[in-house]
Amino acid sequence: MTPILLFLLETSALQPRSRLPAVRHAREPRSASTVRLCDREAAAPTEAAETATPPATAESNSLLGPREAALASVPLFFLLQSTTVGLARSGLPPDLAPPVGRAAAFGLFAAVQAASGTSVDTWLLRPAAEPEWRWLAAPWAPAAVFAAFAAAALAPALACQLFGQAEVAEALLPAGGPPPSAARCLDVLLLAPLTEEAFFRGWLLTASARAGAPRAASAAASAALFALWHAGDGAGGLLAFAALGGWLAVVYQAGGGRLAPCVGGHVLWNALILALRAAR
Repeated sequence: MTPILLFLLETSALQPRSRLPAVRHAREPRSASTVRLCDREAAAPTEAAETATPPATAESNSLLGPREAALASVPLFFLLQSTTVGLARSGLPPDLAPPVGRAAAFGLFAAVQAASGTSVDTWLLRPAAEPEWRWLAAPWAPAAVFAAFAAAALAPALACQLFGQAEVAEALLPAGGPPPSAARCLDVLLLAPLTEEAFFRGWLLTASARAGAPRAASAAASAALFALWHAGDGAGGLLAFAALGGWLAVVYQAGGGRLAPCVGGHVLWNALILALRAAR
């Protein structure tokens, strides 16, 4: 039986192995819709990664968060202003030092902001939004801003004058003084309104909004810091400057970030103060 067994084993080894149907090994062709579906599935993780990782911006590269940057920049502005004006007074005439120092300080402040990731395009040159008060987009908006504040600010003095309280009315009006020089007019009527509105309204309110502060709190901070900046004019002056700063902050917010009505109203108010002082 051994030869027979060997014969059977050799015969089975020589027989070809059965192949599976070609259908199992053959790769079925994919339709165009199947290809598009697979491509979308392959691209989905990449798109999700791009969505999860936003592109780097100037603000994301900043070393400080919005709130910390705002808190650090306020004393920086005050320090730069006082330092540059003090240095200018050491080598320039008294009337020329304030405008030169003011302009230099604002330029340094803008440069520091740009170096820290906050360029002037984001707070000074950014396009204005649709105003909540439509009249603030009109060419005569600065005059209206000034007239509204002047009427409210001078009403108590006028009322006291009408009711025979001349001494009280005199106390509510600005003190008299000599006519200002040309350099003083340049500072009060041009550089002061431009730089103060750019900082206390343009930069401060924009930085407060980015830090998540409510609008009312931002306007109050703008008014308080504006009054603190003019702290040398006494208690009555502080109240007047706080009211002016608060009004201009509301105008800036309601105007969609327009600085022109604020600057124009500030210029006209300063011109009125100079005229009242010269008249007395």
